[in-house]
Amino acid sequence: MVLQQLLADSAKAPVVGFERTARAELRANPGKEPEVVIDRFVPRDGASGSWTLVSIDGRKPTADEAERHRKANADGPIPGFHRLYKVLGNTPARRTEAVGRAVYLWNSLPPGAVVTPGGDISGNLSAEATIEEVGGKPLISKVRIFAAAPFKIRGIATMNQFDVTSQYRHGATHPFLAAQTSATDVKAPFGLGGKRKSNISFRAT
Repeated sequence: MVLQQLLADSAKAPVVGFERTARAELRANPGKEPEVVIDRFVPRDGASGSWTLVSIDGRKPTADEAERHRKANADGPIPGFHRLYKVLGNTPARRTEAVGRAVYLWNSLPPGAVVTPGGDISGNLSAEATIEEVGGKPLISKVRIFAAAPFKIRGIATMNQFDVTSQYRHGATHPFLAAQTSATDVKAPFGLGGKRKSNISFRAT
């Protein structure tokens, strides 16, 4: 099965270095949230590494901003193809064919697939993965993770929308995460919620 082969490849893939540029299309609090953030990840041993905040809206970050960025990313998952076997670890509920592409659907994700500051929300999320031939080789070209319906977070906040689409391309040895789009809508107290949209690009380093 092609899907199983590609996920087995993901399990063997190392963590790779990249520079990430996040551009906010919609900010819940424009006065406090930056429009463009550039950061960089340098792998250390194939499974971990270190983060550096490069710039915020075109300026060099302050020492405090750099430290907060480091702490925020220290324990979080490192984005990349190497995570797909964990995110898509459950058995897909459905497979459909569309114009030379196979699209798989998962009704829920395994624990640890998506963890937010509000906790592990994986069980509330679904996924779609598109497999197609690119350059004569099969590729998981797109993965969409989304909430099919609103859900509560720790009983005090409501996730009204969660939709993240990742695009992958072939790399030298393993596929590479090239771009993401993200849209969320959270209803939460103390002004912590709101609607956010962003476009994220990754450049291999």
